[in-house]
Amino acid sequence: MSQTSGMAYVEIGVSDAERSLDFYRGLLGLRPADSAPEPATAGVHWLSGGGALVKLVEQPAGSTLGGWIGGDLQRGMRHFGLKVGDVYAQAERLRSAGVSFTVEPLAAVGGVNLAFFTDPDGALLEIIDGHLTYHEVGTPELADEERRLAEERAPDADPVFDHVAVTSADLDGTLSYYRDRLGYPVIGRLVHDQDPRGFVIDYLRAGDAVLEVFTFTGATTRPAPEPTEDRLGLRAIGLAAELDGSVDPHGVALRQVGR
Repeated sequence: MSQTSGMAYVEIGVSDAERSLDFYRGLLGLRPADSAPEPATAGVHWLSGGGALVKLVEQPAGSTLGGWIGGDLQRGMRHFGLKVGDVYAQAERLRSAGVSFTVEPLAAVGGVNLAFFTDPDGALLEIIDGHLTYHEVGTPELADEERRLAEERAPDADPVFDHVAVTSADLDGTLSYYRDRLGYPVIGRLVHDQDPRGFVIDYLRAGDAVLEVFTFTGATTRPAPEPTEDRLGLRAIGLAAELDGSVDPHGVALRQVGR
């Protein structure tokens, strides 16, 4: 499966385009995209993250941060993840540039290292290194591919687009939509059985990127009502697929590429 049928971009609202370009392009090392999947629009900037694109959309003065607000049990978009060669080295580089971390670098379930921080407007970002050792493997060849790519990635490799994470209250419905309808195979699953909230993460390959689906045994909260377009932070996922509507089963805004 390729980007033509998977995740094409993540859309992020920003208050100051130049400041955010300095952050995503200058600090994180994303490159200006050679081409965009949509017509040129004032205030919209496209960056290449490797597996997919990052769409920065400048918002009017007074716009506020929307979407996921940091509560693990809130349904909807959680964070945007980037693969790196060495989380600890990248975190030190980012910290020296003034970036503050919401989760300091640590060794996580699945045998990877990760850390969380925010962009200048508060969108939650993750850096992760290594490859996941899944508790349950859904598609062995995709899991093997992840391992091979991690082994080939240099320790000083710049960040590249890896995944978008969402929280869902209905895993069956989510899999029915993304796996069965859109054709995104499940790579594998991690079971966080030591967490009192009892949650699992299912990983689906969406073109050249990954969709992380969090589900909890505890009750999740409804996402905020569909916000106005004037919103900062994580706003939508762009999919190169035929879509029935503008949101997925857990309230994440979707954009159909080419429409």
